[in-house]
Amino acid sequence: MPTPQSRSYGVHFVIVFLFICLNLRLSISATDPILTVIMHDLGLRVGSSALFALLPVIALGVAAPLGAGLVSYVRPRHLIAYAILFAVGGIVWRSYGGIIGLYGGTLTIGLGLGITGSVVLGVVKDIFPSRVPELMGAYTACVCVGTSLGASTSDPVMLMMGDWQRGLLFWAAPLILALLLWVELIERAHPLNIRQDTMHSPIRPLLRQSKAWWVSIFYLFRVAGAWIIIAWLSTLMHHRGLSMVEAGLVLGLSTVSQLPGNLLSDHFVQWLGGRPHLMLISIPLSVLAIWGLLLGPLSWWPVFAVIFGLGIGCVFTLGMTLIVDSSADAPTTVALSGMAQGMGFLFGGVLAWIASDVMDTAHPAVSMACVYSVFAVGSLVSGLCSNAPGKVSLPSSRR
Repeated sequence: MPTPQSRSYGVHFVIVFLFICLNLRLSISATDPILTVIMHDLGLRVGSSALFALLPVIALGVAAPLGAGLVSYVRPRHLIAYAILFAVGGIVWRSYGGIIGLYGGTLTIGLGLGITGSVVLGVVKDIFPSRVPELMGAYTACVCVGTSLGASTSDPVMLMMGDWQRGLLFWAAPLILALLLWVELIERAHPLNIRQDTMHSPIRPLLRQSKAWWVSIFYLFRVAGAWIIIAWLSTLMHHRGLSMVEAGLVLGLSTVSQLPGNLLSDHFVQWLGGRPHLMLISIPLSVLAIWGLLLGPLSWWPVFAVIFGLGIGCVFTLGMTLIVDSSADAPTTVALSGMAQGMGFLFGGVLAWIASDVMDTAHPAVSMACVYSVFAVGSLVSGLCSNAPGKVSLPSSRR
């Protein structure tokens, strides 16, 4: 029976947790819409934008396993605070460090937020082991909203602040607020059964467990599929005949449509009778929607964009839920998060970058639809295999 103290702490934790999730991509996505202005001001070539676009993905991929190693030396709750502070420093460096700061600051932000997003999953597992699906749905929904909010308001914020440096510095404010809220949370009284010390979360023992590999491969294909569509969907829709504004709305509508999939994923799982059933519906639906967007009737694009968003929203939440739900305890969650997100962002990002060469083919829309279909098949197979009975576990975990 939960005590009043544990209920109060739980409610407070969820509020702060969701605000942190909102910030996990907010300051990263704010750069993309004003990148042309930044490049012109710093004298960067167009080719530099490809590397810059990959930097956050690389940083997130490095940060996840780094976080799994650091929790052996720093208490997870304190590590999250340090990581957020590190990201705030990256925002300042990105704004006023010139070309080196633009790249170095972006890398610093990605590392700080990547460690935060990875380690916080172990804290969630520790406090709410029975509410993982709902909280992972809220996690992905907040990340989605934060990404859209950063991208959609970056240009107005820059105009309001006067230049791109102060416009990018503005995004340190919500992150500082998240840091203050988190520090207040870890300093207040907490239930005695909540872990407060370091964790032993090595990734190496997981490399011998097939379930850990399947969860990681599922995450890899999830990242690859999402990255390549985010990067090229608007361009392809413009080539099909939509105006630049309408082409941008396709991606915007599909992003907004992810939210119901994020939040209702667990209800769909219960209604359909299990995660495999939802995968067998949501992943093929996303494939159908991409073929519809790229080759179907152009006037139907809003319908296909909504279907794609709903399907991807479910897939995103399933990926996060699999990491936490497949782990035996909190230390294993941090280790599996490090393995899955590390592989996912690093190899998934590289895979999508390589696959982007199809944009140079004679029929880029057909080629892109085929590439996405291959990624979707990979995610479906690995997702179904990752639902095998049993838990991923570490040989030992110390409190």
